[in-house]
Amino acid sequence: MKHLILVHGRDIKPAGTALATLGKRAIVRGLQRAGRADVADRLEGGGIKLTSVYYGDVNNGIEASYHAKTAALLTAQNDPIYDFKPCFPIAALDEAFELTDKLRSFNKVAYRHVLAIAEDWRFWDEAVHAASMFGELFTFGLLNSLFEVSIKWDLAVYLTSQRVGSEIRARLQDVLKQSLADGDDICLVTHSMGCMVAYDVFWKYSFRSEYEERRGEEANPVKLWLTLGCPLGEIGIRRNLLDAVALEEEKYPRNQFLDWINVHAEDDFIAHVPNMRSSFSAMRAKGYCRSITDRKIYNCWHYRDASGGQLVANPHDLYGYLMNQDTAKIIAAWAD
Repeated sequence: MKHLILVHGRDIKPAGTALATLGKRAIVRGLQRAGRADVADRLEGGGIKLTSVYYGDVNNGIEASYHAKTAALLTAQNDPIYDFKPCFPIAALDEAFELTDKLRSFNKVAYRHVLAIAEDWRFWDEAVHAASMFGELFTFGLLNSLFEVSIKWDLAVYLTSQRVGSEIRARLQDVLKQSLADGDDICLVTHSMGCMVAYDVFWKYSFRSEYEERRGEEANPVKLWLTLGCPLGEIGIRRNLLDAVALEEEKYPRNQFLDWINVHAEDDFIAHVPNMRSSFSAMRAKGYCRSITDRKIYNCWHYRDASGGQLVANPHDLYGYLMNQDTAKIIAAWAD
């Protein structure tokens, strides 16, 4: 069966079921925008299975514990299965979705229009925060403790805390292991921090003894790994992934996916090292996957800031990536 698995990224999140619903809605609209209503209908009708891998409760807990302003934004309640209940209200995201969805096509002209009507925070706030974190992770040593990392961010905590990292990876492992065992034809769509999670899971499948069944000629690989707003090109990130301490001959996931397509948006501050084909050229050269391709798009997501009320552009947003017709065409090609 065709199985689309979606893994979100960093920052505070709405409830798990709400995120899954909005993610599916964004993919459907992207497919319709791409002229592939046939694939959108299959997805909505269950002909293509969609699973959302969610660890937003972990993100929310981390961010709320470090930032009082962030904690104040978590005014909704998460699904009963999650221990940390406060979450971001979906209404704000629904409003931003409707605002962004008015654009007929996501291209350079549309993006420039968004920048003309919205506050351009591309090089402030999140961008400055990201640059600081990447710089700190570049020098982060294996003997350092988590408490020596001054950038207390969920993405950094994932990389530097074994407990948090294991908890988050387990969310993807539980879904992926069963789907692969069932022989599903999988398109794994990961965004931002979710790309790091997937990479680490792929590496564990390649080398850890408890995943022996994931190796060998009989193992079923993920057919397409689609990364959106991916930070894996950052050296600071790569120095803190699970394979960072491995011997050279044991680096990189191997034979866990066939094709890797990396989609990066113009001005995406998390994906500002956008070329995965070059960054992971050794994987291709050694035959650990069939292909790695990079593609550029325009992410036109914009929203009304909760505190100031002004329109703000965010070229890193997950839903903006999924609503884009060029992203949707990649998913449609896999689904055919």
